[in-house]
Amino acid sequence: MLKTLVGRAGTVAAAAVLSGAALITAAGPAAAGTNGQQVSVSTRYSDQIRVCGYNQGDSWVCTDLINSPNYWTSVGGWWWKGTVVIYGVQYDTPSRTYVTRAAQCYVPPSQSGDWTSCDVAGTL
Repeated sequence: MLKTLVGRAGTVAAAAVLSGAALITAAGPAAAGTNGQQVSVSTRYSDQIRVCGYNQGDSWVCTDLINSPNYWTSVGGWWWKGTVVIYGVQYDTPSRTYVTRAAQCYVPPSQSGDWTSCDVAGTL
């Protein structure tokens, strides 16, 4: 009886180790540019941007507003594929008004790297 319990416990432990090893060695769903890309967005007029599109899980998602003080703004940690919509907001502080703009960028689902450049400075 004890030998049977030890044998079963060993089998369960081995299965748990193998399952854990499979999880460790499996790449994330968007790793190595195989199921979506992160984007870098160029802006000329926008003080903030928001990116919306399909992610690596085929769900439509949007970022919060992201400050875009430089010509290029990297939007890391979000994995996009297909056409994304980038919204830009330009603030006019003295008059307390703002202008919104939108542009589209195609993000390939698969490529050799993890980043796609969305050069939309002419619009945003």
